[in-house]
Amino acid sequence: VFVLGDELLTEGLPQDGRIRDALGPMLPPWLRALGAEVSTVRRIGDDANALHRVVSRSEADLIVTTGGTAAGPVDHVHPTLRRIGAELLVNGVKVRPGHPMLLARTKEHQHLVGLPGNPLAAVSGLLTLAEPLLRTLAARPAPEPYTLPLQGAVHGHPYDTRLVPAVLRGDHAVPLRYNGPAMLRGVAAADALAVVPPGGARAGQEAELIDLPWAAAGIGVCFT
Repeated sequence: VFVLGDELLTEGLPQDGRIRDALGPMLPPWLRALGAEVSTVRRIGDDANALHRVVSRSEADLIVTTGGTAAGPVDHVHPTLRRIGAELLVNGVKVRPGHPMLLARTKEHQHLVGLPGNPLAAVSGLLTLAEPLLRTLAARPAPEPYTLPLQGAVHGHPYDTRLVPAVLRGDHAVPLRYNGPAMLRGVAAADALAVVPPGGARAGQEAELIDLPWAAAGIGVCFT
């Protein structure tokens, strides 16, 4: 796991454009819950050569990066993939949050999952891109999809699918507030992500649910 960004702090209060690193502590236990053995967690600044160096030298079956998947001046994941001759399999999805997630395969047949830097966007990518990949590599069957009616209307994106944290209560799913891409408050209390189609969903409408693996497995999670 390579956590990218000069702006990340490992302790103290956010200040002057610096924010606490939430994904470095969060991702390893969640990846283990999905069946992966996490060998390395490293924080790397906005340095293209440093990213190229750690990616090209890694011997892991799967590399997970956070941040740097867009097209800004310090977003170095795409240039690094081009530099090592990787094949880009997924280059963005019509999902909010999480639309700049990516999946690539290197010439050494490694896989790289690029998660967005915003925490809830990274969770979306973890569940919809990393989890299916890990399940396929381990030859595990896919879980049976299921739906529940929503207890309350959910605002939708005009043309993208939304993933909204939800609590399961009886035969309904209750959408939670605090569901912006940088927010963890909603997902900290959630049991699943509700799949909301473009345009939104009305109260009582059936929605597909994606279970949170840490909730299903009874794993305690510390949000910093």
